[in-house]
Amino acid sequence: MKTFSICMQCQVETGVPKLSSYTMVQIPDDGVIEVACNREHRTCIIIQQEKFEILSDMAIKAIVDGYYRDAVSSFAGSLERLYEFFVRATCRKHGIDALTFAPAWKEMSNQSERQLGAFIGVHLMETGQPPKLLPQKQTSFRNAVIHKGKFPERDDALRFGQAVLECALPILRLLKSEPYSSTVQTLVMESIRDRSMSARKEGMRTSTQCISTFLSLATAEEQTDVRTAVTNYAAWPNFEEILKTSATS
Repeated sequence: MKTFSICMQCQVETGVPKLSSYTMVQIPDDGVIEVACNREHRTCIIIQQEKFEILSDMAIKAIVDGYYRDAVSSFAGSLERLYEFFVRATCRKHGIDALTFAPAWKEMSNQSERQLGAFIGVHLMETGQPPKLLPQKQTSFRNAVIHKGKFPERDDALRFGQAVLECALPILRLLKSEPYSSTVQTLVMESIRDRSMSARKEGMRTSTQCISTFLSLATAEEQTDVRTAVTNYAAWPNFEEILKTSATS
């Protein structure tokens, strides 16, 4: 997935946004975008969103672009990473720091069933209720797509996305609630700090960027329908083409 990037040094030097320093770039796995403008400035942009948020938007874009298998994979990955974030946030809320959490989670990091079991147990202990999980039909569909090479249709991807959304919303509401909000903010800030360290060591100017995503910790507004989100996304202008046109005009 791509997002805007801008050379912050050009902007600081001129005092106004410099159109020629705007580009569209792929968001890398760690969410750290290194920008090298035509004036040879090197700056880093740290995407604030967690991986589950970015994956959820990738899924919506994949449906818009007609890549339904990618959409299913991204939706599934988004939900799994949301489970992980919830477990991490709950542990932190109870005083378990990152250095203690990391090796424990590492034991489960390559086995999705263990991760799901940890999420169910933590959710049950925390809320007194089992979480809403994907229906067995959708779980079987996901496995067929990811592990057996099934080619899903558009409606298949939309239904799967809706099932993921209905599982994700209760978790997001809990994470945004008063008992969790300060912990979530701390985790997000720590992530930004940790990911910016290497750039700072190299003397690069760093900035953060908040992007709009389908599932979001940052906004109070909730998505309730995948089809509507896809329709809205499809109506957005093609910013990459706009930038190309502006650069040549």
